[in-house]
Amino acid sequence: MILCGSGSALAEGDQANDPVVASVNGVEIRQSEVRKTLAGAGMANPTPEAERSAINALIQQELLVQEAYKEELEKSGEVKAEVAEATRKILATTALKHHLQRRKLTDQELRQRYDQAIASLPRREYRLRHIVTGTRSKAAVVLDRLCQGGNFSVLARGSLDKATADRGGEVGWQNAQTLPTSALALVEKLKPGQIGGPILSGAGWEVVQLMEVRPVARPTFAEVKPQLRQQLQQETVQQLVQRLAASSQVEVFLAPPPGEPVASALR
Repeated sequence: MILCGSGSALAEGDQANDPVVASVNGVEIRQSEVRKTLAGAGMANPTPEAERSAINALIQQELLVQEAYKEELEKSGEVKAEVAEATRKILATTALKHHLQRRKLTDQELRQRYDQAIASLPRREYRLRHIVTGTRSKAAVVLDRLCQGGNFSVLARGSLDKATADRGGEVGWQNAQTLPTSALALVEKLKPGQIGGPILSGAGWEVVQLMEVRPVARPTFAEVKPQLRQQLQQETVQQLVQRLAASSQVEVFLAPPPGEPVASALR
């Protein structure tokens, strides 16, 4: 009797925490449904007007659902097909959630991935400006003029790189991951204010000036922890799909793109 009484009290408590906000022909709509609707719309702190709008939308939905049952639309092939498709998606999503819940990511794993990412970052970045010409000889002429005191911004107006020509040749901050090998090799030999070249790049023959050097900013572990967690979760999902595919008989009957194996998407 005590257990039953406790259970009844809990049930009443649950209902008190989730009150009925509307009723349609005896079908109750509870506050939890309203919260779920608002959350799905991205409203974490909804206004009273937004809550009323959500309640009205749920009432309209329930009216239409009841009308559909009256007409026995749930028995139609169209509805059955859509229900089956929705069920497949829900089951697939739930399977992934359960797998991720079982595969607990530790701070040690996240910290290890963070250390790897930080180690791969360039240590310095360079603020540059350049002038691009069509031939090595033209670039040599530009370099000679600059060495004789020519104005870099003025000469940059004739650069083939029109995106930077109006900015005095200003390229912005670059690093070892964004610079071509030839440009990086030159820049690493320069001191701030120095000009070098010509070098050949994909844009043409360049004359480059190093303006500033600074250390690359490194994000803290706390700043990138959510991103690292998401990255590792995506890898976990890929590994699950690969493992399932490896232990299953998967056949693809559509021709793959030229040069691509049929099952490459699963590997």
